[in-house]
Amino acid sequence: MSENQCVLACVTAQKDCARLIRKGSEMARENGLPLRVMHVSQDKNIFGSPDSAAILNELFSLAHEADAEMNVVYEQDVPAAIARYAGEWAASVLVLGPDRSGTAGRVKRLLPEGTQITVVE
Repeated sequence: MSENQCVLACVTAQKDCARLIRKGSEMARENGLPLRVMHVSQDKNIFGSPDSAAILNELFSLAHEADAEMNVVYEQDVPAAIARYAGEWAASVLVLGPDRSGTAGRVKRLLPEGTQITVVE
């Protein structure tokens, strides 16, 4: 594997997303790759709900504990933002949560062939 590759965990402002960072950290260790964490906000106000600030703060702390950098990307098209960020950081593995909107499928179509997507229930 290229030394420039990484594992990318994609989180939302939900408390249960901590499991995505933990899974990403585990996969990064297994593959000898760095972990990166990202959150895509469709609104410039990422703290849209009263709980969002506390949850994102907790996720930033978990990312830090996992020796990962966490970034917030502002974009309306979430799958495109994830795919672009994954390409910029040569993500070979993406860790996503389950979704009803089909985001994982749309992201997969935008990624280079061979990029692994792990959906964590």
